Amino acid sequence: MMNDFNSQVYEAEQDGLRAYLAKVFGHMAAALGITTVVAFLGYRSLITGGFFYTAFTSFPMLSWILLIAQFGVVISLSRGITRYSNTTVRALMYGYAALTGVTFSFLPLSFGVYTVFQAFLFAAVLFVCMALIGHFTKVDLSRFSGLFMGGLIALLVVSLISIFVPALRDGLAIGYIGLLLFLGITAWDMQRIRAFYTQAASGELSENLAVYGAFELYLDFINIFLYVLRILGARSSRD
Repeated sequence: MMNDFNSQVYEAEQDGLRAYLAKVFGHMAAALGITTVVAFLGYRSLITGGFFYTAFTSFPMLSWILLIAQFGVVISLSRGITRYSNTTVRALMYGYAALTGVTFSFLPLSFGVYTVFQAFLFAAVLFVCMALIGHFTKVDLSRFSGLFMGGLIALLVVSLISIFVPALRDGLAIGYIGLLLFLGITAWDMQRIRAFYTQAASGELSENLAVYGAFELYLDFINIFLYVLRILGARSSRD
């Protein structure tokens, strides 16, 4: 009887976790959908001389304003995850996705539509593989958290230096290092999302953590995509 009871409790916990993960990936998919639609509409507007073209040619600083706005949303979301309502948290995430779509509308102009599509497919395969590894592995990836954070800081510093050093900007080394780093972070974030589920009580905090987990995975995918695109773009330019 005790074994049957334990089995029922375990199955109930697994059902709850699966429902929670479905909610997380639902929010992530919605954010990616917003980014894709906005990027497509923005790209069409740029090549046809529409609103986006007029806005960015009339206000050259608009790109920097969008970048600052994105940083502001990330900081606000991370600091207010326990205080904001679920509606506010979702609005911030989807607003960030829309801002990313605006900036991504320029990618086909720089890399070509085919290369962007190819990078998206590669990034999707890599992301799914690492998410599955993070979900099923028994290894505690939190032991590598210091390495991941140190790698992010080092990557940020090198990326800033590369703005002024063309040899770094045009090389593939940063692309491969960044890709490997975010593949590892994706697996780690997947474990953290499972921890969110077990640690948070039901209610608005649990809902907020589901959105925040989706936001972290969204950022992981976006970074994987950008580094894959960087690698493919560098390779195609050398052919």
